[in-house]
Amino acid sequence: MKRKPRSRWIAVGSASALGMLVAAFASCATNSDGDTTDPDPTVTVPEAGAAPDAEIEASLPEAGCEPTDPGCTTEVVPCETVSLCLVPTGVETGDMLTGVWGSSSSDVWAIGSGGTILHYDGKAWARTPTGLYNTLRGIWGTGPNDVWAVASTGVILHTDGFANGTATWENRPSPVPALLASTQLLVRSVWTSSSDDVRLGGVPFDIRTRGVAGQYWTRGDQWLRTPLADGGVTWRTVAGAPTVTSIWGSSASDVWMLGDNSAAVPHERALTFHGTPDEADAGGAVPVEHRDPLTWRAVDAQSEHTLEAVGGTSAGDVWAVGQRGTIRRIGEDDDRWRKVDSPVTETLRAVWGSGPSDVWIVGDDATILHYDGTKLTPVSAQLPLGPRPDLRGVWGSGPNDVWIVGDRIALHYTGPKAGTNGKGAP
Repeated sequence: MKRKPRSRWIAVGSASALGMLVAAFASCATNSDGDTTDPDPTVTVPEAGAAPDAEIEASLPEAGCEPTDPGCTTEVVPCETVSLCLVPTGVETGDMLTGVWGSSSSDVWAIGSGGTILHYDGKAWARTPTGLYNTLRGIWGTGPNDVWAVASTGVILHTDGFANGTATWENRPSPVPALLASTQLLVRSVWTSSSDDVRLGGVPFDIRTRGVAGQYWTRGDQWLRTPLADGGVTWRTVAGAPTVTSIWGSSASDVWMLGDNSAAVPHERALTFHGTPDEADAGGAVPVEHRDPLTWRAVDAQSEHTLEAVGGTSAGDVWAVGQRGTIRRIGEDDDRWRKVDSPVTETLRAVWGSGPSDVWIVGDDATILHYDGTKLTPVSAQLPLGPRPDLRGVWGSGPNDVWIVGDRIALHYTGPKAGTNGKGAP
């Protein structure tokens, strides 16, 4: 079975909750247009279900595993016998899709390796040119005309939307201190509640700043895109030590972050933080122009394993998933995360739900789980020939329109089918 190396990321604590936030250095980045040309033409592929299974099978890569391996797919099963079906995307067979997000069933975006950004308009997937070859790791937006995709501090892409068969992506890079201007820091997560409230999370870095006692060093791990009084925009660095793995919020005043600080403290693998509006200045230690508008409270995840993704259906129903099949859930009345019995041990990489009785979780080895309000059930899917792919992103516009993406594939759920036991195995 194949396994790919991956990067890990970090989350921030507040001065009041963790005692480690100090004054952050405000860093201004000059926005510049990225090269939006691409040698490859826009690729349009058939609508889900439009291509016969034989046509899909013919477009798949050759099997790269032993037929006797239980993790090897040797036959592409018919679409009507499973809950989720393969949808060709036009990506190279060696590439992976790392994330998916949309604003509606006719406005869905998928990102991946090799600078790949795809758009689904409700009828077909199309490649949108970026002129880049970086692996994009996070995507989020506020609507069809405000979408962000990130790879590093040097690759922070924004589009005003898909129109006339394509999209133009503008690069707004380098929200790092001048000291690190020549370095691109990995960024995995982006979350935004409005065009003026964009939050990035990544690996920690050293920043040099000046306080009352003189110049000193501190650590940063986040950036906030902030409008200026003169009409310009700057990126604020935010102090923090763990690597941010995921960010999700129900609103600008209710945000969750996951972090892994095991590089410094071995047992701090599953850090979680809840951000709510800053009602005090933490003793005046952080200047207003450098302050995070949220105060962060550490919340016990009851886990020894790194958490990879956080997502929720509302402010009162939030889920976190991660390594060794770890699943956690928290509600408004909980003071710590509740353990959820998991039927798998594979690393889980993404979670999304339309409501408390409709939650999807995906992960390695083609793991797909669905929660119906009572129990978690494995979900059947049409898979390509070869090793079972790792699944890395999930998003839907509603209970009967869910997209899952991963290594070289995209899967689509369009509602229950006769003979498949609803969303479960056939």
